[in-house]
Amino acid sequence: MRRFDEAFAAGQRIGCCRGVFETVAQAASAAPQTRPLGYDHDEGAGMYRDRLARVYPNDYPMMVWLENAFAQGARSVYDLGGHIGIAYYTYQRIIAFPDDLTWTVHDVPAVMEEGRREALQRDPARRLQFSERVDAASGADVFFTAGCVQYLEDTLAQRLAPLADKPRWLFVNLLPLHEQRAYWTVQSIGTAFCPYRIQHAKTFFAELEALGYEVLDTWENPDKSCWIAFEPEYSLDRYYGAALRLRR
Repeated sequence: MRRFDEAFAAGQRIGCCRGVFETVAQAASAAPQTRPLGYDHDEGAGMYRDRLARVYPNDYPMMVWLENAFAQGARSVYDLGGHIGIAYYTYQRIIAFPDDLTWTVHDVPAVMEEGRREALQRDPARRLQFSERVDAASGADVFFTAGCVQYLEDTLAQRLAPLADKPRWLFVNLLPLHEQRAYWTVQSIGTAFCPYRIQHAKTFFAELEALGYEVLDTWENPDKSCWIAFEPEYSLDRYYGAALRLRR
């Protein structure tokens, strides 16, 4: 444990997690002081460039459902935690985006600042935009999020509940769910440490259904796991994804 904790604090156990906590505050206070908290810094903004060069297996369900939504008239996407527009750039290499599509990313300020700079060269069509407003999702056709909600203090249902005009489509991926428990841990991303939420599976979907969403599809991400050091009963051997639609 001592050797692991030393390596963890030094940023050498990227992707690993440490500790089990009831609240985000407890997780944040337990994070080593050797790295910043969260993604809102220059190093965080420079991550995930490898995802611009290839599509991963866990991307395909999201692309299938995006195509389905586009075919039914969806023309606006709100991408929560979309970094510099990773999915926007990568997915259009595989599926056809509508010419009149608008894709709005909401992320932490440092990441969005980098995204705006990148878009000047990468997005000549000017379909990609960035918004600091959480409520910019109101009125969007598609609410898209992949690998983000576990870093939020509020749940996805809490994020959606105040929206005056809820998105018709909801696509969520790379989601850590536990069958029996809900808890927080601390994840190392190398450049920083992040409080990291594992949600109870039934509660996660029940909260979204209470807002009027119906589950159309769920899938597993078997190539994605969450190892919490020395806590096998809290570790996950796979993540999940889902497509939901607002009942009319």
